[in-house]
Amino acid sequence: MHSVDVLIALVMILILVVVVMAVSAIFLKAPYVPTPIKVARKMVKLANLEGSEVIYDLGAGDGRLLIEAAKMHPDITAYGSELSPLVCYWGKLKIWLSGKRNAHLEMKNLFTEDLRDADCIFLYLMPGIMDSLLVKFVEELRPGTKIVSYAFPLQGLTPIKTEEVPWIQGKKKILLYEWQ
Repeated sequence: MHSVDVLIALVMILILVVVVMAVSAIFLKAPYVPTPIKVARKMVKLANLEGSEVIYDLGAGDGRLLIEAAKMHPDITAYGSELSPLVCYWGKLKIWLSGKRNAHLEMKNLFTEDLRDADCIFLYLMPGIMDSLLVKFVEELRPGTKIVSYAFPLQGLTPIKTEEVPWIQGKKKILLYEWQ
């Protein structure tokens, strides 16, 4: 009987995940699709952080990139914004459990995030949102700010470095840009 209870619990968790992703996609105009941990680490490595930077993860989901960046560079300050309440609070719990006090996740619209102090920005967002962010970047980013994007390019910009990572159907790219 115990294995049946475990199976029921796993099915319920799977249903909850599917519902959260569907609700996010409908109401927030973007699905919750977590960045694989290995990809998050590669994104942080590609950014070539020196250690004391201020970084932002826009659409941070459950905060996994913030945690990985804080582990790899204990002197950085990492900020993330996530609009989905359930995903955000799950991320806040994960950050708290990680003990990384230099990582911060807020429930807010990424377009309200003040990026003027950003040394590096991490993105894994839908192409339409990426295009809309360019206006914000023009207004707020300093020359030299790094932007690391997973899977989707920033239209009109040329990456200074690209790395391919394995994916279910071939490969996806991590793109590194330097704002001019």
